[in-house]
This record gives sequence, C-alpha cells and structure tokens, in this order.
Amino acid sequence: MDIPSMIMGAAIASILWIVYYPSTKLKRLKQLEEEAARPDGASPPDAAP
Repeated sequence: MDIPSMIMGAAIASILWIVYYPSTKLKRLKQLEEEAARPDGASPPDAAP
C-alpha cells in the first residue's frame, strides 16, 4: 500500500468519525433528557433492557 492511499484512507476515516461520533452523542443526550423529564424515571416501553 502506498502513502497516498494511506493518507486518503485516514482522511475518509476521520471525516466519518467527525460525522458519526457527535450524532451518537446527540442521540444519547436526547435519551437522557427524556428520562429526566419523566417523573418516575422509567424508560420507554420500546427501550432495550
């Protein structure tokens, strides 16, 4: 594998990470906010155990 291919792969991986990682954090934040809004703190019925 040559150097330009390695650089291109690293660039693609970093862009995907920049897009993917914050979106998962936002989903988790929304989930935590929904749980905090419930008075009993129960999780929704469709949530995984």
